[in-house]
Amino acid sequence: MYDPANGPPYDDEFFTRYRAAQRARNDRLTDWCIARLGELEAHGVGDQLFVMRRTWADPRFVDPAIDPSARTTPLCYLGDPRKANGGVFGIGTVSTLRSWLTMWSLRESDCRGVPHLQRLDLPTLLVQPDADNGVFPSQAAEIFDAIAATDKQFLTMPGRHYFEDSPKHREDVADTVAAWLHDHGSSPT
Repeated sequence: MYDPANGPPYDDEFFTRYRAAQRARNDRLTDWCIARLGELEAHGVGDQLFVMRRTWADPRFVDPAIDPSARTTPLCYLGDPRKANGGVFGIGTVSTLRSWLTMWSLRESDCRGVPHLQRLDLPTLLVQPDADNGVFPSQAAEIFDAIAATDKQFLTMPGRHYFEDSPKHREDVADTVAAWLHDHGSSPT
């Protein structure tokens, strides 16, 4: 994704091909973890650590036209996505075979939200920062759509991830949540 010949901006063909390659990489790593666990268990070893590079390779970090929002690009949780992608710190960089399978594998992990959200039937308020550099608008919409509750509301409010950029943004979110809870017969404690 950092080859200038591909973008940004990225065309639909590249983006589709890139996402398919990412999924295939995840599946290959899942297959390796399963096979390696089998090898280790044959020798009485339960797990092993490994390093997973390039975990910040989402084109949305550098192309604001993909999943448009008020976010700054290029930017990710760790700053410059190119540096984060080539670095050694970040989400999922160091895993065990078992932690990969339970947390990061797209095929094996139970950490995917949709199956669990489909059981959530309590009144639900989902608040999405309009400039989030980690949870993109399509992901927030997918979360909201998966929630089984009929009494649910989706709000987009100004701010970056976790509304970390401004005490005012955090106060506005807190006031919004408090008002929503009041309207739904609960009061914040």
